[in-house]
Amino acid sequence: MATNIAESSITIDDVVYVIDCGKAKETSYDALNKLACLLPSWISKASAHQRRGRAGRVQPGVCYRLYPKVIHDAMPQFQLPEILRTPLQELCLTIKSLQLGAVASFLAKSLQPPDPLSVKNAIELLKTIGALDDLEELTYLGRHLCTLPLDPNIGKMLLIGSVFQCLDPALTIAAALAYRNPFVLPIDRKEEADAVKRSFAGDSCR
Repeated sequence: MATNIAESSITIDDVVYVIDCGKAKETSYDALNKLACLLPSWISKASAHQRRGRAGRVQPGVCYRLYPKVIHDAMPQFQLPEILRTPLQELCLTIKSLQLGAVASFLAKSLQPPDPLSVKNAIELLKTIGALDDLEELTYLGRHLCTLPLDPNIGKMLLIGSVFQCLDPALTIAAALAYRNPFVLPIDRKEEADAVKRSFAGDSCR
């Protein structure tokens, strides 16, 4: 099964059949509602070409696409750049830490600049949590957040948790917020999986 994971330049000699579902989960950002979410979306023609190329590189191969030609023809030529579909808080911190000037003017020089509203939202959030001051300069907190490979909100929680000596529960919450659901739900073992989940719930959550 070809997914976005299979679009790399890996060649496996034994693979001669590829099944392409035509979709991938991508992070999208709604600047108006200040909401980021991971949703399945149609891939681009370039991605479809890459998936097809996983078969037939060293011997004849076949690609089965699980979508009609009309969908393929309507696909964009290339995927939307990540800078246009993800929150910009971490990027803004990096720009300030590298002393590249004002965030908005620097990002405006991009090949495909992000929405000014997205930039404004990111800067306002960083000011709210204390990572930037009123002049959009890094604070002491902001300098520490630059060193953490996390969303600034979660990074601040870890730093505050360390200061107040409650780092262990803060780490647990951060892990739950920063990564996807750790539970696997096998199709033929749903009841067993539910029982394991309940064992972690504790008496107050039963």
